Amino acid sequence: MSKTLKTLVAAAALAATTLVSATPIVGTANLTFGLVRVTLGNIDWNPSVDTPPNAVPTFGDFSTFGPANTGSFAVGSMAGLTQGDVHDLSANPADANYMPIGAGTLTNMFKFDAHDGVMGSHWMFTATSLSTGSFPGAPYLLTESFTGGQVSTSATLSVAGWTCDDVNNDNVCQVAEDKTNFIAILSAQYPGQSIADLTAILLGGGALPNNTWSGTLRATPLPEPASLALVGLALAGLGFAGRRRQAK
Repeated sequence: MSKTLKTLVAAAALAATTLVSATPIVGTANLTFGLVRVTLGNIDWNPSVDTPPNAVPTFGDFSTFGPANTGSFAVGSMAGLTQGDVHDLSANPADANYMPIGAGTLTNMFKFDAHDGVMGSHWMFTATSLSTGSFPGAPYLLTESFTGGQVSTSATLSVAGWTCDDVNNDNVCQVAEDKTNFIAILSAQYPGQSIADLTAILLGGGALPNNTWSGTLRATPLPEPASLALVGLALAGLGFAGRRRQAK
């Protein structure tokens, strides 16, 4: 094996070791929210006391309990009852809580008060995708069901993006900080309310009946492009060396 190829293989092995030994935010967290104010153009978690449009970003509260979670969300300082902040959402581009349907960017969609990082740092969850809902500009999807002859409607919101252990607490995911994907599915039940009932409320400028929302947030690792490139380069080198041996 040539000196260059040995270097490539060693670099690939080191990259693989780094990838295995990294501690990204992974696992599942079950989130519970307080009473949420939902209108056609806004979602105010737990609920916000600020009347939209908001000049600065506003946040609501959530809680999660370690024994019900997995991975990073169930160990260390996350093992007990943990509180956090969730970013309010607005369909108004002039609002500081604006997040467009589909692709967009909303920093600190979720912030956990407890985490396994350095004191003063936090986990940052940046939303990059918000699901299409039942109404233009609204991210929540309404679905109807019948149980025991009673109608019930559920509202479901899906948001995806990436998360990072923001050790520097500067709302920037540095190269040395682990970055992973996340998806959160959040929902609430409105028993005794049909889609037609809720639609009439929303289109009439009102808010859905106060109800507790809950959901699941799941974080999964991202491959490291630099590590994958080194591994690919090493494999290419091995293939080239094999062809050379065959040519001889």
